[in-house]
Amino acid sequence: MAATVLRAARPEDRDEAEALAGAAFSADPPRPGPEVAGTAEVLRRVAQDPADGRLLATSTARLCGQWWGGRRVPAIALGGVAVDLTARGRGVGRALLTDTFDAARAAGASLVALIPSTHGFYRKAGCGIAGRRSVYAIDTHELRTLPRPADTPAYRRATSDDVPAVAALVAAHAGRTNGVLEHDTSTGSAVQYVAVRDDVVVGWCALGRRASERGNYTVTVLDLVGVDPATELALWRDLVADEPSARQVHALLPAGSLLEHHLPRQTEPVEDATWMLGLLDVPAALAGRGYPRGVRTRLTLDVGSDVWTLDVADGSARVAAGAQPGPRVRLDLADLASVYAGHLDPLSAHHAGLLEGDEAAVESLRTLFAGPPAVLARPF
Repeated sequence: MAATVLRAARPEDRDEAEALAGAAFSADPPRPGPEVAGTAEVLRRVAQDPADGRLLATSTARLCGQWWGGRRVPAIALGGVAVDLTARGRGVGRALLTDTFDAARAAGASLVALIPSTHGFYRKAGCGIAGRRSVYAIDTHELRTLPRPADTPAYRRATSDDVPAVAALVAAHAGRTNGVLEHDTSTGSAVQYVAVRDDVVVGWCALGRRASERGNYTVTVLDLVGVDPATELALWRDLVADEPSARQVHALLPAGSLLEHHLPRQTEPVEDATWMLGLLDVPAALAGRGYPRGVRTRLTLDVGSDVWTLDVADGSARVAAGAQPGPRVRLDLADLASVYAGHLDPLSAHHAGLLEGDEAAVESLRTLFAGPPAVLARPF
C-alpha cells in the first residue's frame, strides 16, 4: 500500500477512470462519452499501481459553494470513490479519499457533500448524515391542475448566456434553504430550460428522461427554481408535466416544499436515500456559515483530539483554537457534521450518548444550528 501512487488525474487517464467507475457503480459499465463542460472546477484524483501503471481507484469532485444559514461556504461535491475489485481491502480507497480531501482543502474547500453508496466508509473519514433525499413519482395530469399565474412566462432552451441569471436565481433560493449547491452547467444528458418575463430570466429547470413501461418515458427533475411561487408552479405545470408523452415525473420533494402543498395527493417515494456532509476544515466551516440573528453565545467544542471555541453574535461566528470559559460539549467529527446540517438534534444526540455536555451547552448547540431541513436537490 505504501508504494501506491496518489496523484491528480491526467487527460490520458479518462477512459480507464470512467471504465473503472462504471464497473464499480453500474451493472453495465458505460462506454466513455463526450466530456461535459461545466462552469465549476473539477478535482480528479487517482490511485495508481506503480508496478504496472494501471489505475486502482479514482475519485471525482467539483468545487462549488454550498449555502448554510444564508451564506455560501466553499465546498466540494464528491461523486464517489471507485476502487477496482482486485484492489479492495488493501486501504487504497481510504488513501485516495484522504488524498482527495487534502486536495480539496488546498483548493479552499471547507465542506464535502456526497450521496454515498455506503455510510461506514465515509463516516470513518468524518462525514455524517445530513438529510434524506426522497424522490416521488407524480402523475403528469396532477401537475396540469396547478394554478396558472396571471402573467405566464415564455419558455426556451437555456444557453450559456443565461448562466449568470440562473446562478443568481439559485443563490437567491439558496439563501432561504440550507444545503443547496450553487449552479453549475454540468447536468449530463438533461436539458435545461429557462422561463422569461419581460426579457428577464425568472425561472430555470433541468429535466431528464428515463425509459418507462407506462409511457414513452418518465421525466426526471434534476433541479428547478423560480423567482416567486407563481413562476415555480408554472414551470412544474408547463414544462415538467410533459403530457401526453410522459405519464409520470420523478422529482425530489422536500418536506414543506411548495409543490407538496399543491399536490392533490401524496404518494410513496420511489427512491429514498440519505446524503452526507463532512467538515474538511472545521474552523473555516463553522466561521463561514450563518447563524440565527439575535443569538449571542460562546461554546467550546471538543472534537476528537481538537478543541475550538465558537463565539457567535449577530448571525456571524469567530472560531479560535483551545477552550474558553463557558458551556462545553464533546462529540465526534461525523456527529458534528450531522449537527451542523441540522439533521442530528443535539438534545436527541445527548440522550443517545453521542454528545457530552451539560443542559446549557446542549441547548446552546441546538439554538445555533436550528433552521430549515437541509436539502441537496441535485444528484452528482
